[in-house]
Amino acid sequence: MRTLEEIEKDLAAARETLSAVEGTPAEVYSRIVGYYRSVRNWNRGKREEYGERRLYDAAVSLSCLQEKGGNTASVPAETLRGKTKSRNAVEKTERARLLLFVRPACPACPSAKEAAGRLGIPVDLVNADTEAGLAEAARRNVLSTPTAILLSASGEELDRAWDSGAIASFKNRVAS
Repeated sequence: MRTLEEIEKDLAAARETLSAVEGTPAEVYSRIVGYYRSVRNWNRGKREEYGERRLYDAAVSLSCLQEKGGNTASVPAETLRGKTKSRNAVEKTERARLLLFVRPACPACPSAKEAAGRLGIPVDLVNADTEAGLAEAARRNVLSTPTAILLSASGEELDRAWDSGAIASFKNRVAS
């Protein structure tokens, strides 16, 4: 039988070994001045600029632009489809519903389902892996899951969302 001191000594040795463990360095490529190159080979200033970069979300920027009454003439029509109405105009109707396209293997779909369930409106789940779901996705030009389509009482498409955060933002539009 081992004593407590022997166990403590073994644990200390294991902790020391673990503190010295290093992984394999990953090679990161990013776009710089029109082409992709290893970040490791960038000069110091460009590496610092890379660390300060922020991910651009076109959907959020478009929404902000429209809410402020900005010019969206240069935005492609397919980007605006379903978003050209005033975000405050509707749709404060009790009969609005959500059509949510999901797949069983989709990692983002469970959180999208949760967000949709918190809206307080009827949610129709469409499994895009079935023949009927795939046909409905093709009819509505759904290219990925999760995709949520906010529908008016008459069935008109009001807006689309592709993640749980954007789905949750529908709450302001459907609140009565």
